[in-house]
Order: sequence, then structure tokens, then C-alpha cells
Amino acid sequence: MSKTITQFRWLVTMLLLVTAMVMPKMAWAESSIIPSKPSGGGTENSPYQIGTAAELYWFAALVNGELGGETPNASANAVLTANITVTNETWTPIGFRYPYEGTFDGQGHTISRLNFNNSELNNVGLFGSNSGTIKNVGVGNSYFY
Repeated sequence: MSKTITQFRWLVTMLLLVTAMVMPKMAWAESSIIPSKPSGGGTENSPYQIGTAAELYWFAALVNGELGGETPNASANAVLTANITVTNETWTPIGFRYPYEGTFDGQGHTISRLNFNNSELNNVGLFGSNSGTIKNVGVGNSYFY
């Protein structure tokens, strides 16, 4: 019986050790944002309603022509419906590939924790090249290089 108890204690100790080693990696793992189409139609009367990081990334991909099967739409209109915090993701600015020509109204909301790191490129931030209207939006706690 004591041999069984010793084996059980060894097994529990090993399980705890493995759990202690794996948990920090799981807690700090980078998430992967899967772009998600927001509601609205991107027009002046029915702008895209962006309230999540996934919707923001979808909108950037639409403007930049990076959505498979979708025609680039640099003149799409959008409004923010909430503050958005992006975590551990690389950002491609809206208007990075094609100049943005639509209206983007942040409605007083803030986007934070954007990350862009490429010292060889210019025109980086929430937006890259812009000839449209960007208003009422804040960007905070972000890194652009």
C-alpha cells in the first residue's frame, strides 16, 4: 500500500510541476485576431459600426485590399461604437496600401495598444496615407516605428 501512495504522490507532483511550467506560457500567449465584418454597409448613411479589434482589423484589411474575395474599398465609411484595446498584435495602418478616402468618425472613442514596427516605411499610425476625413478618435498607448 505504501508503494501505491508513493507512486500517487509522485504522479501528483509531476502533474503540478507540468502545470506550473505550462500556465505562464498560456497566460502570456499572443492572441490572434480573426477579422470580423462589422455591421453597416460602409456608406455615408450606413457606415460600418466598429466596436471590436476584430472589426477594426477587418476594416483596415478592406481598405488595404487584404481581404480575400473582397474588392479594396478605400472610400468606405466607419464609426467607432466603443473604445478598442488591441493586445499583442501587429497593426497594418488603414490606408497603408491605398490612400484612405472615406470618413472615419471615432465618436470620441480611443484605440489603444496598436503595434507597428518597420523603420523602412513612412506614413504609419492608426492611418497611413489619407485624403479622407478622420475625426473624433484618440490613439493611446501604442507603438509606431
